[in-house]
Amino acid sequence: MVGLAALFVVADPAPADGTFAATAAATSDYVLRGISQTYGGAALQLGASYQHPLGWFVGAWGSNVDPYPAVKPSRELDLYAGYARAFGADFTGRVAYTHYSYLADPRPTHYDYDELALTATYVDRLSLTISYQPDSTAYSLRGFAKDKPTYALELTGRWPLPREFALTGGAGYYDLHRLFGISYWAGSAGIAWVHRRFEIDLARYFASAGVAELYEDASADGRLVLSGLVRF
Repeated sequence: MVGLAALFVVADPAPADGTFAATAAATSDYVLRGISQTYGGAALQLGASYQHPLGWFVGAWGSNVDPYPAVKPSRELDLYAGYARAFGADFTGRVAYTHYSYLADPRPTHYDYDELALTATYVDRLSLTISYQPDSTAYSLRGFAKDKPTYALELTGRWPLPREFALTGGAGYYDLHRLFGISYWAGSAGIAWVHRRFEIDLARYFASAGVAELYEDASADGRLVLSGLVRF
């Protein structure tokens, strides 16, 4: 999945004057936590970040979204900040706060929300993230809920292969009981090719029946998504 997580990857220690980074991406479907944010449509995504040598970082990421195809599309803008620290040669810990906002949103209710996430990473190959959203607002086939807490537990991995390829995958558990009295599982498995600043990803997504129960056609279960990304 091309998304905000791409900007949260902890790289090698930053030089003394800090590190600026930017990404530009295109994807055949913007999938987040088992749900298509574009109802199967394509998305263009831009991001930028700065990491200080002492460990703190800030950034922004944006994408077009179409959460309800019957209304006008809008744009998602995510602003984040946090702190990352290495523990020995193999482990990195990170805490990040993100504010998700929707610009020019035609829906009568504001769906902006906040998230606090804790991540532990092992040699850039395996990451475990626990996140908490204190003020989620959502509409589903089960009705409308506003400013309710939700929780997520996600495990992602990346295994290098010869000739600049890598296997990618991940799975997550999403607790929406305070919103709709339900929880669900979702994840993906795919392959990536990385050459210098360029990356191409092909991934197949899956999601438990709970996603279709909530969002019907927006469920990403069984979808094949092709994405391309360039880093600056």
